[in-house]
Amino acid sequence: MNQSRWIQRLLVACDGDYNLASRHLFWLKEKVIEDSRGKRMSVRSNPLTSREEKHLEDLIKQRVSDHKPLQYILGTQPFCELDIVTRPPVLIPRWETEEWTDKTIRLLYPHLVKKGEKMRILDICTGTGCIALALSSRLPKDSVEIIGLDISEKAIELANHNLKVHQRKLKNPVRFQQGDVFDYSPSDKVHMIVSNPPYVTQDEYESLDPDVKNWEDMRALVADDQAFAADVPKVLMEIGGSHQVEPLTRTLKNNQLTNIQVWKDLAGKDRVIAAQ
Repeated sequence: MNQSRWIQRLLVACDGDYNLASRHLFWLKEKVIEDSRGKRMSVRSNPLTSREEKHLEDLIKQRVSDHKPLQYILGTQPFCELDIVTRPPVLIPRWETEEWTDKTIRLLYPHLVKKGEKMRILDICTGTGCIALALSSRLPKDSVEIIGLDISEKAIELANHNLKVHQRKLKNPVRFQQGDVFDYSPSDKVHMIVSNPPYVTQDEYESLDPDVKNWEDMRALVADDQAFAADVPKVLMEIGGSHQVEPLTRTLKNNQLTNIQVWKDLAGKDRVIAAQ
């Protein structure tokens, strides 16, 4: 009886999608059991105690009434075979970012297998560190060095925590550094820049769902008026849609970058600009 009631409550946060609400309830139950019993156990064969049901009710309230993102409640978000730890207000890894990161890995891998010299990659606006850690864990061993840069102290703290959590899975060195990209001068040559920078306009930000606007750092979402950094070697940059293709293409061309491509995501939307 409670099962149906819980799903009905979660429908509000799932745009009325019953199957999605059911999955969210399953994940929340997993979280409750793990919190209560100290380990992951089967939801189906381990009914909740009355105390655990109260905990579940609280989590559902956080999701529905407080608009707290599910990833913050669960504490992790899967990303390229890693369970990335998530905490507010650091930006939650998106599936669109995972998609182009996976594509980047597949494009780089055969090149790095043959290449003797290490490639240095700069991950701008690293956030949780998800892109840097995914590249480190899946590219050939000792083929790259990665620096994750973010202006947010909380983001760097979380990225370093994720670094510790996933250290055994990493094949390449990663370090995270707090700083503003416009003031940053790398000590060594950087061969590639990857980035999921802020690209939401102020007007777009005002219309975002409270799940996003009330919880995630505005600086990680809204672009300021500064131009894209000069001295860009190779670039893979996530964008917010087709309206940003022309101005970014112009900026990249002004910085002597060529072979500019636009990658679409699985939804058919312009999602990444790649330049050489």
